[in-house]
Amino acid sequence: MMTIKDLPGLMTIVGYSVAVLFLVFGFYIIFSHQMDSVPKEFRMIFGVVVIAYGIMRSVIIYQKSKQRRDQNEESEY
Repeated sequence: MMTIKDLPGLMTIVGYSVAVLFLVFGFYIIFSHQMDSVPKEFRMIFGVVVIAYGIMRSVIIYQKSKQRRDQNEESEY
C-alpha cells in the first residue's frame, strides 16, 4: 500500500522517466529517417532544444530530490 510519504519518491521516478523520454525524443528528431521531410536545420534546432529541455528537467529533479533528502535528514535530528 502506498502512503503519502512515498509520493515524492514516486514523483522523482516519474520525473526522471519523462526527462529520459525527452532525451530520446530529441535524438529521434535529429537522427530519424522518418523525419526526412522536415528540413535538416529545423530538425537540428528543435532536437537540440528538446534534448536541452530533458537535461534541464533532470537537473531540476535532481536538485529537488536532494533538497528533499537534506530536509528529511535535518528533521530526523
